[in-house]
Amino acid sequence: MTRVGAPGLLSGGAPRACSSWRAAARDPLAWRRVDLRDWAALTSGRRAAGPGPSGARVPVHAALAGILDVAATLAEGRIEAVLLPEIADEDHLLFLAERCPNLQYFSLPSTCMTYDQFCKAIGELRSLKGMAVDESLINYDVLLHVHQCCPDFVELKVSALYVDEEMASVICTSLPQLKKLEIPNSDMPASAIIMFLDCLEELGYLDISGYETSTISSVVLEKASRLKVFLWNSKFELGEFVDCSNCGEHNINPGGPCKCMMENKVMDWLAGPG
Repeated sequence: MTRVGAPGLLSGGAPRACSSWRAAARDPLAWRRVDLRDWAALTSGRRAAGPGPSGARVPVHAALAGILDVAATLAEGRIEAVLLPEIADEDHLLFLAERCPNLQYFSLPSTCMTYDQFCKAIGELRSLKGMAVDESLINYDVLLHVHQCCPDFVELKVSALYVDEEMASVICTSLPQLKKLEIPNSDMPASAIIMFLDCLEELGYLDISGYETSTISSVVLEKASRLKVFLWNSKFELGEFVDCSNCGEHNINPGGPCKCMMENKVMDWLAGPG
């Protein structure tokens, strides 16, 4: 049954299987955590279920709203965590806030968001403890609203290509009580990492793994030693390196010339004095 996944169960497959599956699918405890991240991919080649003429395709946003309605009903309004697909927007979050006001965590990967509706949904989620959102929602007003409406908010995950000191300052200033911060697969300078470590006094978990440019110095490691968990592994081996000013590639040995400079010298030698 666990292999079927939430989308399959919510679409009505479980009740038609057998009485045991039907009972399990209707158990509110089974719906405390709902993972719909792959829902759009699973339904893209099928006809979406919902009202309308026989065989008609229901708009995907409306179909997702129907799925969330079924999940909220099965959970008796007690969903604690929901991981939404990329097609989800602030309207879906607002629907969840109205149906499941005790929601504690949500993941909303959408990059196009209306601040007013998002903040309206946050205002209903007084029990919210954490969220995973796109960098487009990382601004002072939005995060301050989260801080003011959700007194137990301690966990933030951000999807961002680059995190500079300004974004780090916004996070630290508006969410000073963060205990868990995840910003994987993002480039960020050492100054931004140090700001997180210095300003977020209650931080115990920091994930900046998968970064492209190494900024992990002895200073960063010393400051991060107070954390319970510090994930910073990248595609490179441990150690510091810099970007070559000539080609822009990473030079793993800062004390020596970049490979491109060596190749240029070889080509110059082959060309001869002329």
